[in-house]
Amino acid sequence: MLQIAYYWTEQTQFSMPSKTQSILIGGLVAAVIGTIIQVISHVSGVSDPANPQQIMGMIFGFIGCMVMLTSGLVAVWHYTTENELTLTGGEGVGIGSLAGIVYAAVGLALAWLLILLNILPSPQDTMEMIRESGAFDAPGAEQGMAFAEIMVTWGGPVIAIVGGVLMGLIGGAIGAALFKHGKEETG
Repeated sequence: MLQIAYYWTEQTQFSMPSKTQSILIGGLVAAVIGTIIQVISHVSGVSDPANPQQIMGMIFGFIGCMVMLTSGLVAVWHYTTENELTLTGGEGVGIGSLAGIVYAAVGLALAWLLILLNILPSPQDTMEMIRESGAFDAPGAEQGMAFAEIMVTWGGPVIAIVGGVLMGLIGGAIGAALFKHGKEETG
């Protein structure tokens, strides 16, 4: 039994190159691009709650989703190119979802760093901007204020993680279908 386990371990090491570098590259590339988009959105005033140009906010939101998708695409592209492999859809989904987790973790860390450097507004500052916009002046707006507070504090990071994983795995599946190099990996 020990010989079988040793043989399997040796064969696995040679037939499946490490995916760690590709996962890290995909997540880091997407996190840096996403952070740049977030800073541009803030500096341009698009993310200001009182901004009358809501269409620009939707455009920046769409771009943010595409950046999340990029984490999986870049990771799969890097892995298949470096190792001259073709991945199955399942392998692409796995690599993409892990790259999405890296994207979310690094993106959140970069955002908090930019908050500490006063480049991006803190959750408290964001809530104050929303209050000053008059969004909660209407009768019965208490629920809206509670929802906004959740989204500004811990809801945003939760959505970043869940969205990063989901969009990363979709990007990984798309990447596995697009990037075909050499023989298909068995795994």
